Amino acid sequence: MPSFLCLTVRFLQPFFHGRRDGNEPEWPPSPLRVFQALVAAASGRWNERIELARANPALLWLETQPIPEIVAAEAVVSSVKCLFYVPDNTGDLVVSAWKKGDTTKTVKRTDKVVRPTHLADDAVHYLYALPQDHSDVDTHLAVLKAAARSITHLGWGTDIAVGDATVITADEAERLSGRRWRPATSGGTQLRAPLAGTLSDVSRKHADFLGRMTDGGFLPVPPLKEFRILSYRRDDDTQQRPYRVFEFRKTDGSRFSYHQRKLIHLAGMVRHLAIKAMEVSPPNGVPDYWVDTYIAGHEKNGAQHRQLSYLPLPSIGHVHTDPSVRRFMLAASPGEETWLDHVARRLAGQVLQPERGDEFSENDRNDPPMLVPMQQDNVTRLYTQPVHTWHSVTPVILPGHDDHNPAKTRKLIEKALAQSSIEQPCSFEWSQFSRFPKSLSAHKYDKDKKPTGYIRPDHLLTQTAVHLTLRFNDGLNIPGPLVIGAGRHCGFGLMASIHEDTGG
Repeated sequence: MPSFLCLTVRFLQPFFHGRRDGNEPEWPPSPLRVFQALVAAASGRWNERIELARANPALLWLETQPIPEIVAAEAVVSSVKCLFYVPDNTGDLVVSAWKKGDTTKTVKRTDKVVRPTHLADDAVHYLYALPQDHSDVDTHLAVLKAAARSITHLGWGTDIAVGDATVITADEAERLSGRRWRPATSGGTQLRAPLAGTLSDVSRKHADFLGRMTDGGFLPVPPLKEFRILSYRRDDDTQQRPYRVFEFRKTDGSRFSYHQRKLIHLAGMVRHLAIKAMEVSPPNGVPDYWVDTYIAGHEKNGAQHRQLSYLPLPSIGHVHTDPSVRRFMLAASPGEETWLDHVARRLAGQVLQPERGDEFSENDRNDPPMLVPMQQDNVTRLYTQPVHTWHSVTPVILPGHDDHNPAKTRKLIEKALAQSSIEQPCSFEWSQFSRFPKSLSAHKYDKDKKPTGYIRPDHLLTQTAVHLTLRFNDGLNIPGPLVIGAGRHCGFGLMASIHEDTGG
């Protein structure tokens, strides 16, 4: 019968403050966080403050084990913000100045917004699958158990916890209480995990910390480098749409920005480049009509079909952010990663080509921008990270006209959600205005009957548009990109999460 090494951490108070990359709340605690807690606990348990000896073989074995499954208590990030004032990491410099007689230096404080994660239960379990012959874990179990039972905290200093380690059967693992998180190939929640070399790097960082004060001054401590980043998905999580992100760059390397009102022009130009590229070099094995339907988005015999989404991304993240478009996303449906990569590789480095003639100013017309692949950043993360509340950046164009009837508006929104394959129960509210302060309204005309808001495709001009807020039931986090409505393949109905610390 299959068995597991089960590392268990129980919190003595129902909250957790750990943060992951991007300063986002982390839940469940990452396997790397637990590994580092074991290292610290072992150091204290056997009073090996400089170099580990007793627990070293067990920890070296643990860092090479397969990726663990995680069974974690339900958790909800608090909506209440607590404000703390934290001294900057300049204390060492201030003391050095004081020693030299310079008393003008002071320790500055930074305000820090904290939103703890509230737990419905106390336990998190890390399940490492063991081979049929698991004599090696028997060799290390006593040491791992002693180290786990010496854990006092996990996360911040206020996150008091106790631990344990044991071997359990598959039946016992199934009976553990909590949500099950499994490794995923893409999407989900990004968590750090140890690998071969992590223990050595943790020891290196500790030695660097102890030696940070020298006769020559303060030596910064390099961050931990030997770890891997894994995707974890909860059992009831929605599979994330695959996506690739580009930024617009001029030939001199400078960034190019485009007015958000005309974002549909960007979608059209990138779509045109994709059509040209795929007509010359389509993926192997696709049907003759693939470029016309999947890339161009044309219907075939009036039937529903899969197609690529071309999504200009207005800049968001702060109330003072300039909302111009500097990034562009290609998004596909789950399972279409191969096609998406094929298109993205052939768009990289391509220069935008005007179709209408009025897309660019005279200066930009002489030096149009190119598509440059980029990694996730703080802006794109707001469009993709799993959250339970989403707000529209661009208006959702509904599949019809509501005749100013709220009951009909609700039915059209429900229809738009179904067409966008959003099946999870949620509540919603709508308005003509976005929660993002610099997004344009959903109105087509201003009070003087002049065109306003975002430029729409001609075939969507007669349909009702609204700004939408979605809240998924039971705190279920849904990953982006989330795009809803009739214009969802060209940048309308684009949803994002509000940056809680800045309001935008």
